[in-house]
Amino acid sequence: MPIEAHLDAETIDRLEEQSELLLRMYQAEFAKDPASRATGSLRSNMIAVRHTIHQIYGEGAALEVDSALGFATDAAQALPRALE
Repeated sequence: MPIEAHLDAETIDRLEEQSELLLRMYQAEFAKDPASRATGSLRSNMIAVRHTIHQIYGEGAALEVDSALGFATDAAQALPRALE
């Protein structure tokens, strides 16, 4: 069982800012062409960032960042609401 990292507010804020930047880039590309390679690549990057945060900082940090960005936090929902 992974050990949850203790994160201070500054670290969480930085993770939220970085994730928000990537989300804005994805949304801008999606608005131009939802089926483009760039859109697909940015969507993959969003998923990778979420998984990386989970692996490095734990589920609590990943859920906190997801919540700040408006992502679905219910495990039954496969896609973040912000990406739909």
